[in-house]
Amino acid sequence: MGKIPQNIIDQINETADIVDIVSQRVDLQKRGKDYFGLCPFHSEKTPSFSVAPDKGIFHCFGCGKGGNSINFLMEYEKIDFMDAVMELANQLGININIHKSDGSEDFFSSLYEIHQKAASFYMQNLNSDGGAQAKQYLLDRGINEAFLKKFKIGFALPDQPKGLYNYIRNFNYNNDVIKKCGLFGFSEKSTYDRFRSRIIFPIANSSGKIIAFGGRAFGDNDHAKYLNSPETPIYKKSEVFYGLNLTRESIMREKYSIIVEGYTDLIQLCQSKIFNVIAVSGTAFNIKHVNNLRRFTSKVYLAYDGDTAGQNAALKAGYLLIKEGIEAKIVIIPNKLDPDEWVKKEGKETFLSKGIDKALDVVPFHIKISKFDQKSSFEKSRATKEILTKIKLIQDPIIRQECLYSLSSLTDIDEKNLNLIKLKNVNIKNENIKNSHETISHEIKTLSDKAEFGLIKVLLNQNKDAKELILENLEDIAIKESKFNIILSKLLDIQPLSPSNVIDRFDNEVDKQTILNALSDNSEISDDVKITKDYIHTIKKIKIKNKINDLRLILKKNETNENSIDEILIEMNDLRNKLNEDYS
Repeated sequence: MGKIPQNIIDQINETADIVDIVSQRVDLQKRGKDYFGLCPFHSEKTPSFSVAPDKGIFHCFGCGKGGNSINFLMEYEKIDFMDAVMELANQLGININIHKSDGSEDFFSSLYEIHQKAASFYMQNLNSDGGAQAKQYLLDRGINEAFLKKFKIGFALPDQPKGLYNYIRNFNYNNDVIKKCGLFGFSEKSTYDRFRSRIIFPIANSSGKIIAFGGRAFGDNDHAKYLNSPETPIYKKSEVFYGLNLTRESIMREKYSIIVEGYTDLIQLCQSKIFNVIAVSGTAFNIKHVNNLRRFTSKVYLAYDGDTAGQNAALKAGYLLIKEGIEAKIVIIPNKLDPDEWVKKEGKETFLSKGIDKALDVVPFHIKISKFDQKSSFEKSRATKEILTKIKLIQDPIIRQECLYSLSSLTDIDEKNLNLIKLKNVNIKNENIKNSHETISHEIKTLSDKAEFGLIKVLLNQNKDAKELILENLEDIAIKESKFNIILSKLLDIQPLSPSNVIDRFDNEVDKQTILNALSDNSEISDDVKITKDYIHTIKKIKIKNKINDLRLILKKNETNENSIDEILIEMNDLRNKLNEDYS
């Protein structure tokens, strides 16, 4: 979508009164220069949620959530960044002119308009003579007229390979918009509609704007059963849930979400008055879905198809959810039915009592579908190690221990013996390890870490003399392997630099948490310039020592000739002298 100019975002963060914004939603009490209250993002009895008006930030010392006014609105109101910025801008009377990434004044609005017009076009087709059979099929599937309209279901006619294209061309959109909307295919000789002879399900963003379509094959179409829009400037399929724009409030009210695979699954559940449901949008469940989901709920029921493929997909999603700290249960769909078939056949009460109420935790579900009790001893060993692989990736020690207890009780393997199984015998993919680390903040383990974190704090204090010192010594203090090096470099480039506007400049959640930790550290620094000199001194000293150690290792390997050895010894001696002279 369009990009809001950074200076406008900075103006909003600088102008917004975070105490006023938060106090409309949280009961705050002043304590010293800051305000405290019960955290709205987790259950607590003792206030650990703080608001610092001088910095323009909030931070909960209990659950770790924090940020500026924009971040608070996003988290509390469950809206995206753009909506939060627009809401604050309206409150503050700040006019926003959205920059378009391609330089065109109406590029993004045109993309949204095309999708809206396409949805109307497909809906008209469904209600035409050419769409009569498709509509009857949907009615026979149990989707009534009201829900056909509610979800704006349409039809792409089989005998109109350029029907939508010719219709959209009537509105004189430029070729760049036409090419990038994802609704058409292009060859050397012609342009054609992407969707033909398919039932069309519009996909909307959290604000309700249509951004893509899913198409189910119908009639003589012998191609893939489902075809979805490709990614476009307004559609990132790995971040979108189908139906969320309509079911978000129900999810928040019920305090849990049901996730299904298909469009008709969701529609049928909603029609049965089960509204706290969302569907994955034509893609596998992934970490971006998890991050989007945690804005609305911390508990999920996975109601995937009852066949083997559905069970395996539910299991994979379940492990990802609990690894990332979201409670997950898996619904047992009987007789290999789809959720929409089951709820249509048995009704709402059965789905809730026999499905939701009897849903299994992830480990018991894994054991059940693996038919553990029917396996040989060797097969049981392999299955146990497979489950342990998943459990070991869970960061939360309580959740991890509960999973181990569950595995032990269901397999009759003593917990102590489970803990003795070595990870070296288990194949853990690197990407899983990487993902697990992305959810935690940088740790300060070494003297170098402490010094660099200190420089981040100094920069956030906005002392000009201290900043000049850092700039003058930037080359000497840059440590390539450092986890803080990128943060330091980025902070030096931000203008203007202030606590309230700095958080939004970082995309990496780990870096954001580091910034938040620095801002929330209330330990006093008496002299920014003096402490900066000390930090720089420490880092330079460490770099020299590291260089000496590197040279020592080269000598140990004995892979150099006599002349090289002499050169290395001279360099080491020079470094030691420098260390003694400058850093004694």
